[in-house]
Amino acid sequence: MAGATRHEELIAWQLADQIRIRVFDLTNRDGFARDLKLRSQTEDAANSVCRNIAEGFSCKHVEFARFLKISRRSLNELRDAFRGAQLKRYVTASDYAPIETLSRRLYRAFSRLIEYLETTPDPPRTNRTARTKRTYRTNCTDRTSRTND
Repeated sequence: MAGATRHEELIAWQLADQIRIRVFDLTNRDGFARDLKLRSQTEDAANSVCRNIAEGFSCKHVEFARFLKISRRSLNELRDAFRGAQLKRYVTASDYAPIETLSRRLYRAFSRLIEYLETTPDPPRTNRTARTKRTYRTNCTDRTSRTND
């Protein structure tokens, strides 16, 4: 089976996106929506889970695994934000239950994908990924290595 060619094809990103959709549904509720700081932090954490998966996708395996670990930390932050929302009575445990279920699945997906990335070599570059007139960064932490000719 061929690997994913876009980050949207990854189960981890799909789960994270489902969480993000549910988060936005809950943060739009009256009490939650009026608490601008908590709403912003909660939505930022949900977005960060997805964005770190997307950003790391084009990196080498070790770097992608690092981005997935950052994404997992954002998921931890999101879960804690919802604990605060429950204490403030913006959401109930049953409101949050679908997100918690998806989160558990996402943690397992992160673990499996990180293990795979850390134990397998990077695939060889193909003509499709090796552009002739453009040099792409090989290390995602080095933003200055990308040049356009």
